[in-house]
Amino acid sequence: MIRISKRKLASISPYLSSSSSLLSTLPLPTPFSHIPSSPSKPRFLSSGVGTVTATGDKEVVPVARRHVNCDIEDILNKKRPITSNSKTSGGVLGIPTGELQEHCTSVIEKCNGMLEQLSDCPTEDILQLVDSISKHIVTLSDMSLFLATSRSEKSEAGLSVLKQTESYIDSLNNNPLLFTALKKLVNDTTATKKLDSEGMKVLSTLLIDCKNNGMDLPEKSQDKVQRLIKQVGVEGAAFVKESVVPVRISLEDCPEALLSLTEKNDSVILNDWCGHVPSDSIREEAYLAYHKHNAKQEENLHRLLNRRQQLATTTGYSNFAERTLQGSMAGSPDTVKDFLSELHTQLRPVAREEFYEIEKFKFHGSKFWYNRGHQAVSECVVFPWDVHYTVGEMRKLWIKQETKSPLRPEFPRLPDFLSVGSVVEQIGVWLEDTFGVTLIPEQPFEGELWRPDVVKLAVEHETQGLMGFLYLDLYDCSLKRAPACNHVIRAGDGAQVPISVIECGYEPSNGYRPPHLTMHSLERLFREMGAAVHVMLSRTKYSQTSVKNVPSDVKHVASYLFRNISRHPAFLHHVMKHHTRTRVLSRIGPNSILAMCNAMNLVRGNEIEDQLLYSALDQSLHTEWPYLDGRSSTDVFGEHCERFTHLPYVEGTAPHLRFSQLYTLGGRVYSHLWSQAIANILYEELFVLDPFSRHAGEYLRDNLLKLGAARNPRQMVEYLTGTKLTAERLAHALTRPVEMSQNYGHGFLVQQEEGGVQWWHRDVSAPDSPLLSRLSSSHPHLVAEGGALKVPPPFDRAALQKGRDEGRTALLP
Repeated sequence: MIRISKRKLASISPYLSSSSSLLSTLPLPTPFSHIPSSPSKPRFLSSGVGTVTATGDKEVVPVARRHVNCDIEDILNKKRPITSNSKTSGGVLGIPTGELQEHCTSVIEKCNGMLEQLSDCPTEDILQLVDSISKHIVTLSDMSLFLATSRSEKSEAGLSVLKQTESYIDSLNNNPLLFTALKKLVNDTTATKKLDSEGMKVLSTLLIDCKNNGMDLPEKSQDKVQRLIKQVGVEGAAFVKESVVPVRISLEDCPEALLSLTEKNDSVILNDWCGHVPSDSIREEAYLAYHKHNAKQEENLHRLLNRRQQLATTTGYSNFAERTLQGSMAGSPDTVKDFLSELHTQLRPVAREEFYEIEKFKFHGSKFWYNRGHQAVSECVVFPWDVHYTVGEMRKLWIKQETKSPLRPEFPRLPDFLSVGSVVEQIGVWLEDTFGVTLIPEQPFEGELWRPDVVKLAVEHETQGLMGFLYLDLYDCSLKRAPACNHVIRAGDGAQVPISVIECGYEPSNGYRPPHLTMHSLERLFREMGAAVHVMLSRTKYSQTSVKNVPSDVKHVASYLFRNISRHPAFLHHVMKHHTRTRVLSRIGPNSILAMCNAMNLVRGNEIEDQLLYSALDQSLHTEWPYLDGRSSTDVFGEHCERFTHLPYVEGTAPHLRFSQLYTLGGRVYSHLWSQAIANILYEELFVLDPFSRHAGEYLRDNLLKLGAARNPRQMVEYLTGTKLTAERLAHALTRPVEMSQNYGHGFLVQQEEGGVQWWHRDVSAPDSPLLSRLSSSHPHLVAEGGALKVPPPFDRAALQKGRDEGRTALLP
């Protein structure tokens, strides 16, 4: 019943007990590989703020904090690496060396003491006491989890403490004292009337967790529920483990097309389906081999679904999806299905147009596709292994052809403008402009970092001071399993500042040129930065309402919003700065920026279609199982492929058996699409006109980021967006950007004047937008009489040359 929101790496799963619920969340296959997830074991106390050092409740902020008088760019590009402060020592993230086990014992003893106080404490103090228990034990668990995977001297100690905290959390989940104390609080109307809205939200969440764990059932039924929860963890662990097992093919059985991938001259090992390889035959054979139907894995999935259905019916629900959606924004499986059905209706014609473009590119070749010289032909069949590579080539060609236009300058060398240090530094400048927070390099203490190339940053607000600490572990390591992820070590409250770690796997500097990013890795980095900023700015009264416990369908809004902003041409024009700083053209040209924005937005509907497929499959398996008329999960997957995508289902394959989020996000896979829709609405209303708007940043922070899970999620988001979140509105928010990219490219115009570059959006917010008045205060020059936003006139190609003759250029991507 204790809520612990975390992701586990594969390196520690073999060491945990078979009944452990903190099982590995391995790198996820498409379409959600960029989002780390957490096991869906029901918890009673939510993860939140807590101690890091062994001193108890309060954070120990060392007096010897020292800012570094050096640019972030110089540090990350290895021009001026930071040395540790040898005068002060402490372990990884400040835990004294050798005292982790003592700290674990101290925290467990303190929690036991607070449990004993529950029966005798005043009713009005029960909620705070229960929340304090959660804060201490969950923070210890989060810290030990990170240490177990940190590749430091404390990895073994962290793993040992992780096992102890997992065992203790299981005992708390079955402790009747907690439920008895909460019933006492609910029955005392005088005490409940004194609770504020956040306290009532915490109480409601705890009661839902009690029901999900069977605490309101007879003792025999409670034992059955706890047994089923452990069995779900075991079956889920088996499913996740098998989902990432590489495929080994002996030379005797290896298809001829795959012989070029032979390792050590004895076999071919496939860790993925080689979607990036140019050869059609290699991609096809790799896809067929990697996604070949696995009877053992399907049996693992069927056992998991059976256990989950038993757990749901035992706790009083009709299916597992209904159980897991309690407290979420959607609230019920019917709401989710309505949303997915509406999205399918709106997306189908848009995705069909994109699919025709893929067909034309594959059949006619790049030259005719770009010139729009041919229509799609029926003889051309696009298979699942064609899409990833074909779309990548389409985007490369778009950039190449657009930058060859006589009206556009030659496209420069992109990596020179995307060095890791320069990008992070410019992101820091954007954060200062938008939210008023600054990233300041800080000298670490002796032993504080787990790798020598980790960088510690203090996040400070211009008026509120220190907001938290952010650690950047950006460079490649063979032990890193996920391409990019964000670890929340601790959330923030009035007494403690949060700690977060961003972990990526970029190639380090080769000595001649600083480490650099691609456009795709830039998006990943900014997504994780969005999650970290959400943690830094969140401040709640209870650990139950911390940012870690935001419902899954709101949890990723900040990440998707930051991703959208990273595609804004004005933001890219700001971020893409030449690493030498000595060139006359220190930044990339705005016209080339537009070409890249157009390329990155090609065929986005296909990605949404993939997410829709797996979301619908997840809902079907967790609402209709086992009433599927004898059909297997593979049969259901094939039917959903035919219904929700334009790609044919390939007989003998089962890609869903590689999709580990069927366990880690069981019943909630839709939450990525839901969060993305909300992020699209916020982007269009707040940032599309000006991604640097302080007004928009402060409004977003006050009404979303700092609230965590303190308010009803639907009410909070509807107030923030100024619109009712109907299925039609959410679906439209997802399909509209795809339609825009098909009709207008990225939808931006650029004007170059003596004063700089002015970006215009072709289709800005509607005049009757409820947020218009708020936006108008930050964009007075865009407000016309009557309160409507000024819209630039339609693009006129005949006027383009006239504008050039007058010394003024207006270019449409």
